Amino acid sequence: MDGKITIKHLQQYIKKKDFNPKEKHNYVLKFMEESGELAKAILNKYPHAEGENIKDTIEEEFCDVLFYLCAIANLYDVDIEKWIPVKERETDKRYNTNYFNEFFKGTLK
Repeated sequence: MDGKITIKHLQQYIKKKDFNPKEKHNYVLKFMEESGELAKAILNKYPHAEGENIKDTIEEEFCDVLFYLCAIANLYDVDIEKWIPVKERETDKRYNTNYFNEFFKGTLK
C-alpha cells in the first residue's frame, strides 16, 4: 500500500476483520445507529478531531458510518469502488453536470 486508503482496500480490511453473513440484520441496524450518531454530530456541531484524538468527534462518526457501509457491501458482494463510476455516469447524464469525464475518465471499460 502506498499510504493511501482506497475503498477497495478498506472493504478488504473490513471483510477480514468483521464478516458474518448470518448477521446481516444486525449490520443494517448498526449502520442505522451510526448514521443517527453522525446526524447528531452534525446537528450538534461536534468538534473536529485534533492530532490522534478522534473520540467524540465528527470524524469518528463519519468513520463509523463508512465502516458499516463497507461491511454491508461486503455481505452482498458489492465492490463499491467498481460501481461508483457507473452510478456517477448515470447521475451526470440525469442532471447534466458534466463532471463525469473530469473525475472518472478511463474508469469504465
